[in-house]
Amino acid sequence: MTDSLAVAEAVTKRYGPILAVDGASLSIQRGEVYSLIGANGAGKSTLIRMLVGITEPDAGRILICGEDLAHRLPKTKRHLGYLPEELILYDRLTGREYLELVAGLKESDPALIADELDFFELSHVAQKLVGAYSLGMRKKLGLAAAMIGSPDILVLDEPLNGLDVEMMRKLRQRIESERERGRALLVSSHVMSFVERVSDRVGVMRGGQLVAEGSPAELRAATQLSDAPFEDVFFQLAG
Repeated sequence: MTDSLAVAEAVTKRYGPILAVDGASLSIQRGEVYSLIGANGAGKSTLIRMLVGITEPDAGRILICGEDLAHRLPKTKRHLGYLPEELILYDRLTGREYLELVAGLKESDPALIADELDFFELSHVAQKLVGAYSLGMRKKLGLAAAMIGSPDILVLDEPLNGLDVEMMRKLRQRIESERERGRALLVSSHVMSFVERVSDRVGVMRGGQLVAEGSPAELRAATQLSDAPFEDVFFQLAG
């Protein structure tokens, strides 16, 4: 299997007169954390939705573990674990029931559910209806659902929203652990200190295009901002 687990090849997406993504290309390797950053409206969410198969590109193609996502093979999507920025959960299921549903769809071992409930500190509310969960609990449930089944590619869109500091730290450590296991991770976040710390490479989007790409150190060198907060690097590159 190729070391490039998630590939976008010159993908373009329009919504009427709006060019949301304009010929963007990227490749995420096995054992790599790639962060996609940009201002609101830069095209990040549209590109992410194309990478996970929710939105079809108007041009270009997406490859997941070497398979063209346009073929709509169920096994291709099983390589993916996805946390959307806007979570839609089944409020009338308990937390455990929701994870059982996700595990069934992924054809993964339901015995792993207990481990994820423990890791994300949800065991004590596992039998509680999701509709009664707090924002932080809902985010942790979404993260648990994304990680069930040990997917080859993890796509986490704004994973820190709603988490307390302790869970942010645990999530960072989990991301590093998943990278060591050979997963490819795509992270989108507005928390630039987090992006700099976890990322092997960072892609910067502006106006639907990928305008800069490199390691955090390389982006600092390109902007000549070696000692400034990483958000200053972001502002210079993202306009």
